[in-house]
Amino acid sequence: MTWLDGCPDGSVLYVCFGSQKLPNRQQMEALASGLERSGVRFVWAVKTGSAQQVKDGYGVLPDGFEERVGGRGLVIKGWAPQVLILGHKAVGGFVSHCGWNSVLEAIVAGVLILGWPMEADQFVNAKLLAEDMGVAVKVCEGNNAVPDPAELGKVISESMTGETPEKVRAKELRDKAFAAVGSGGSSSKHLDELVKELGQLKAGPKVKPTIFLAKKMFDA
Repeated sequence: MTWLDGCPDGSVLYVCFGSQKLPNRQQMEALASGLERSGVRFVWAVKTGSAQQVKDGYGVLPDGFEERVGGRGLVIKGWAPQVLILGHKAVGGFVSHCGWNSVLEAIVAGVLILGWPMEADQFVNAKLLAEDMGVAVKVCEGNNAVPDPAELGKVISESMTGETPEKVRAKELRDKAFAAVGSGGSSSKHLDELVKELGQLKAGPKVKPTIFLAKKMFDA
């Protein structure tokens, strides 16, 4: 966190693909090249792979990469305090696989998501964020897909420079998220309703339970 303290507000891109996914050799090389070309400050959390995965190139950084990016890039090998990093004022963007936990953490932090969905629900999540909510930009898609390094570097640079529409909407969504869990917010109300209904169920069999679905994730 000390390294982030010395960076300007919103200038750092956080890169992490969750606790399960480990990019292959070609993906690592393309991402490293894209970050290098972008000229953007970044923190890259790289999951530690097994001995066989490392031998096969999974999660392995290109030779000389850390030396070339110098003081503008920080590589964390292994676990990283993602919530703290995303919540730091220096962080303005997040290259993510769009796993739902990471999505929620990014929303609460109000940072722009550069989505690279790879499997399962991540594709739907990325579509929701980029096309429906407008708080993300897709940079790649697919478990074995490899982005063009030059194009990736360009997208990173453009996304992290200035106040883009996606950044503005990400901050607005953050405010809605906090409003939803606050006193009188939609999430707060729904939780109160659930607790009340559970209490009624416990009180006796005469109470007929109801099932309600929240129509909105956040207050308008």
